[in-house]
Amino acid sequence: MEEGLIANVSKINASSSRFSDSKELDGNEKKSLKIELTFYRFIIVIIYFFLNFINGVHWVTFASCSAKFGKFYHLDNYLVDTFSLLFMFLYPFGCVPEAYLIDNISMRIGLTISALFLIIGAFLKIFINTSIIFAYIGQFFTAIFQPAILNSPGKIASTWFDDKSRTLVTSICCVSNTIGVMFGYIIHDFIIEENTVNPKIWRESFEFYLLIEFIITIILCSIFICFMRNKPKNPPSISQNNYAPMPLKEGLKTLKSNINFIKILISLTCIVGFINIFGTIFNSYMALYKIKDSTATYTAATANLLGIIAALVVGKIIDKSKKYKIAMIVCNIISLIIFIITLILMETVNKKYLGITSFICYTLVIGSSVPIYTSGMDFVCEITYPVGESISEGVIMTCNQIMGIIGILICDSFRTHLKQYKFLTNLFCIILFIISCVTLFFVNPELVRNKKEKIEKEENVEEKEIKDEEEKEGLIDK
Repeated sequence: MEEGLIANVSKINASSSRFSDSKELDGNEKKSLKIELTFYRFIIVIIYFFLNFINGVHWVTFASCSAKFGKFYHLDNYLVDTFSLLFMFLYPFGCVPEAYLIDNISMRIGLTISALFLIIGAFLKIFINTSIIFAYIGQFFTAIFQPAILNSPGKIASTWFDDKSRTLVTSICCVSNTIGVMFGYIIHDFIIEENTVNPKIWRESFEFYLLIEFIITIILCSIFICFMRNKPKNPPSISQNNYAPMPLKEGLKTLKSNINFIKILISLTCIVGFINIFGTIFNSYMALYKIKDSTATYTAATANLLGIIAALVVGKIIDKSKKYKIAMIVCNIISLIIFIITLILMETVNKKYLGITSFICYTLVIGSSVPIYTSGMDFVCEITYPVGESISEGVIMTCNQIMGIIGILICDSFRTHLKQYKFLTNLFCIILFIISCVTLFFVNPELVRNKKEKIEKEENVEEKEIKDEEEKEGLIDK
């Protein structure tokens, strides 16, 4: 068993060195290498957090007030949903080239370009009342480099942190987008005049909101551009020592043949697809139960907050136990059970209790779903090592976005053409949960990166012991 494990790690080491631009290190160079955790890693997490945060805000700029926005700008449901769908639709086209940019050229360059595009897009959206075209073009700019941002949590964690905190850091980086979505839903209530029936007043307040959004964007993105660094001077872990990711083409071929990766891909596609679907249609879906936009908004925000807390707790547990598969399955089963209970309650409770029922139930559903996504993104990096983190996470996120698009289009078709809209939408979401849970059961939780680190640590300890013995013998001889 141990010999087989060492053989596997030897293959990984050979693969890593084959794709590394660095020359093979001789004995003296190995001694000079230093594993170090710098304080600057916390600054990197903070500035990335706010970059992904503002990206999430832009995704729900229009979705968080979809009913009023469609009414006062004379747009039907499809056109309103298009603003959020742009983020999902453009993702597959930008994923591969942006993953290549992040992994094989420079993470700093890729994310800096993303920050600049967010600033340009936010600026263009200010002119929405001049022409709705500015809103579409602005949303296009904010969405086009989103893959570089969403594909980077695992890259940030592995480049700057060791194995004791990588899952937690990946979770923090992932949920920053969720916090942005939550903030985007809440801030509307404080800035936009929701109770007016005057289109002109509502449009003016919405334009003012877009101005506030632009100011926040330019501040956060400017800070990111100023303080972002590509990597630390010394690697934070053994797995990052002399590590260079596979070239793009080779990495994609490796992912294609990795059965465990395919299984996790299916699972996360279903879960994140569900989150994306409800994130886009939640307000209009709640309107079917006569629940106000404000109640739906606070429900979505609270659900995201609980998801964030749960993701951080689960991430910390996984960092200590490395039980990715078990943690994800437990969260999946809990989410499915709560979702089914939610559907039953929404159809059976008294109408005057629907608001509080939806608030509690959907908060728990989304809250227990988010940790599956955040833990899964680090799990993928573990089982696909030494494939570049942006490539493996990028493929996952691309499929997530495609599922989101398909799901939203299906749900919109149900809403437009069928009286059984609620039933069919709910059934579709239940199927996603079941598929996700079943595929996770068949995943072989082989943590390739973690095994490599363990064996290399053991080898380092043995080398140190031998060196100490030789020094002692030398002293005795003298």
